[in-house]
Amino acid sequence: MCAEKYVERSDEVADFIKSSQDLLAKLDFLLQYGIWRLDFGMYHWKNVDKKPSFDPAAKPPPYPYDDKNLYVNASNNLWQISMWAYYPSISEIYYSILLGKIKDFKKTNGNFDFNKGIVYANLGVAQSAQMKLDEGFSNILKALQEDSNYSASTAEDNLHRSRLFTQFEDKYVKEPLMGIVSQLGIANIPPPETFVNNFLESLNNDQRAFFDYTFANIMRSWEIWKEKENGFTANRLLAYTQDFCLFNEDFLKSKFLNPNSGWLLDDLIREAGFSVNLSGCGATKMVDLDRKLPQELSNSSQTSKCLRILLTIRNYSSHNVGGGTSTNCFYARYDEVFKELIQAMCQFILLPKPISRPTP
Repeated sequence: MCAEKYVERSDEVADFIKSSQDLLAKLDFLLQYGIWRLDFGMYHWKNVDKKPSFDPAAKPPPYPYDDKNLYVNASNNLWQISMWAYYPSISEIYYSILLGKIKDFKKTNGNFDFNKGIVYANLGVAQSAQMKLDEGFSNILKALQEDSNYSASTAEDNLHRSRLFTQFEDKYVKEPLMGIVSQLGIANIPPPETFVNNFLESLNNDQRAFFDYTFANIMRSWEIWKEKENGFTANRLLAYTQDFCLFNEDFLKSKFLNPNSGWLLDDLIREAGFSVNLSGCGATKMVDLDRKLPQELSNSSQTSKCLRILLTIRNYSSHNVGGGTSTNCFYARYDEVFKELIQAMCQFILLPKPISRPTP
């Protein structure tokens, strides 16, 4: 029968079953060997070499830097040499298992604590490489917090100089952001690489983590949407765009001498000295955006265009969670809309700091 050519043969099934069994057996060996090496390291640390717990209640910091990874070095190094460069999804499994074993040891050994910085770090990097940003960012931060007692500065101070963070930021944030900035034609700015680096370095820790997370998620959601639109991605793209508008508002506020005095985005734009008419930048329904965005995108004044679009999108997204379809202007012309939001951000970057404004 003609259909038989589309059906798996019995010999193919047998080959797949055998190969999968072999693969699972080899993976189980790697995981179990890593666990055995970790158990050996933890036992010898505590019971043979009698090194102290990393719990500050047992021994206050600073701790010797060279000691902190001794118990896990073999488990980590064996994986790094053999598997790290190939499959981040399997690396996530491996380091999740190691982390669980370390936590179990603490529970069953009188709260005896090990420094888990290197395990959190590799787990976070493996997750970030798969764009699991919530988990990845959290575990990278945990790694830096665990290791904060080994340097003169705090973990937060070291965040953006850590290779754990920058290897994600370089690929998913800096590179695409530089590409967009180079298309905007902004006069009198440094080369895009310098401009983007200076901008990111100007951010405080919370702003930078929020920006990187939001920007990367926008780029990912937009790629998913372009491949095949769907309601869930429409909603997420709107939500991430709202976060981007929120970032711009927070960033603009940080330019002022008294950034904690409140004021809404339109007030901040006016007080920053932009001579832009901001009236009518509201939208309660998607049909309002369909009507207003084409008008705003055709604005001949670049500054007016980007700031009015920023305010309109910010006002709409703050009060709506439902997205739309490719028939709606927000999605049909999202490339243009997002470039204008980046343009508005660049306008804020170029503002002098600090800006003085009266306390309301």
